[in-house]
Amino acid sequence: MFDPKMFAMNVLRQNPSISQNPRNQDLLQVIQSGDNTRGQQIAENLCKTYGVTPQQAVNMATDFFRKQFHIPI
Repeated sequence: MFDPKMFAMNVLRQNPSISQNPRNQDLLQVIQSGDNTRGQQIAENLCKTYGVTPQQAVNMATDFFRKQFHIPI
């Protein structure tokens, strides 16, 4: 069965510009630990920064993964 968390971790770890960036270590740790509260804070800050609603962000992410990786979401 498809595990989105494991898929995301693998994609992020394999990209050196992400995995070797000290700023991203916090993000990777949040995903790995499953810290929902911290993850929610990061997501809300990103939405505010980019001027999108959480639902718009989910829609954009879903479209991205469908198109890029042919994942049936």
